[in-house]
Amino acid sequence: MGANANHGQNMGWTTRLMMQKCEFHSGLFDKNRQFLPVALWYSGRPSCHSVLDIRRHYVTDASAEQERKSKKMLKYLTALVFAMVAGSYAAVPLYQRFCQATGYGGTVNRRETVEEKIARHNQDGAVSAREIVVQFNADVADGMQWKFVPTQREIRVKPGESALAFYTAENQSSNPITGVSTYNITPMKAALYFNKIQCFCFEEQRLLPGEQIDMPVFFYIDPEIETDPKMDGVNHLILSYTFFKSTEEK
Repeated sequence: MGANANHGQNMGWTTRLMMQKCEFHSGLFDKNRQFLPVALWYSGRPSCHSVLDIRRHYVTDASAEQERKSKKMLKYLTALVFAMVAGSYAAVPLYQRFCQATGYGGTVNRRETVEEKIARHNQDGAVSAREIVVQFNADVADGMQWKFVPTQREIRVKPGESALAFYTAENQSSNPITGVSTYNITPMKAALYFNKIQCFCFEEQRLLPGEQIDMPVFFYIDPEIETDPKMDGVNHLILSYTFFKSTEEK
């Protein structure tokens, strides 16, 4: 009898000890990485099911927070993409205004037209023996289904002379496409003396499916290139055009 009572008492102590251990080891870490036993933050005696439920609740909250951060990052990236696209649309007109204001790339500024410059130099009657080779390059932007090439590879011209060149564009898609071009002169320091009398840059060109056109470039080499010491030895120029889809087509 006494042995059975002692055995029951020992079983009771053993059960309480196991539950205390369960209470201590069934805790979670807080935000500061401090361990909190379940008994400190959960009302009532915890069970294996209650601890799993609480853990599941915290895992769900962490997943929701990660999802909110991901959506926020997606919004930032989307806004960045739209800003870059808008910048590319605005690049052509901004570049045109810059060239007109500075004369960069041979664009005639508002102080003196090419015709006035030619007339002024013709009065001097000077004839140059220097020969300049002008090469032609053509490119199209990604996604634009045009074939765009220069008709001639190069032209040789003397300072004070004008020359005529052609580029050919063909719409190889099944839809009408409107394009607009930009250009540049290499080396850049020679752009001041490369004057275009007529060209197709910054003007919209609309081609129907399969349509092909020839576009002229009438230019003039300013003879003052010979009096600029920075231009000594510069006898080779490259005129490059790049066609982009018009903003109305995008």
